[in-house]
Amino acid sequence: MKIAVGTAKGIAYLHEGLEPKVVHRDIKSSNILLDKRWNPKVSDFGMAKVLGPGSSYVTTRVMGTFGYVAPEYASTGMLNESSDVYSFGVLLMELISGRSPVDYNRPAGEVNLVEWFRAMVGARRVEDLVDPRIPAPPPPPRVLNRVLLVCLRCIDADAHKRPRMGQIVHMLEGDEFPFRTEHRSPRASHRTSTGSRPSLLSENVGATDDSDKSMAR
Repeated sequence: MKIAVGTAKGIAYLHEGLEPKVVHRDIKSSNILLDKRWNPKVSDFGMAKVLGPGSSYVTTRVMGTFGYVAPEYASTGMLNESSDVYSFGVLLMELISGRSPVDYNRPAGEVNLVEWFRAMVGARRVEDLVDPRIPAPPPPPRVLNRVLLVCLRCIDADAHKRPRMGQIVHMLEGDEFPFRTEHRSPRASHRTSTGSRPSLLSENVGATDDSDKSMAR
């Protein structure tokens, strides 16, 4: 939960804490860097797009990483905050399952992480979604179900039904009222290239450059 919540707060800051807002366009595991306390930092703003209040952007040149790109952005070029929300949902699935968004070494029904994830949830095999390499004890069912709900909300085929990142933060933190629009600004922390085993609880996040280590496998 540490990396998930911290990353969500970082993206929420880009969407809701800045004016004009910023859409990252390339949220993926290799762009989430970790400091020595395993606090996540959203990095690599080379594809980021500045948007005005309540606006969207249409482009004929879709940018991003295959497997993380929102389907409506890939097909129409329509870009807004919900594009990052979809990518975050894929990233969250990656954290839970330990699988890559696209893996051609897996059986046909498991190549695409989003499709496999939906099928497993539909078959009520949620325990099988959890990466067996996650140290014991496994996530409590209540926590796992909450995270799975966030994943499914983020990858909703209807972009308008996806939650805002600020809402996602509250959902992941388990607030009693998960859809409050309050935004919490990220806290600054120093950068480092060393690390240790991650814990599962934290609050800190920020936006940084590429000098920290990546969480990508």
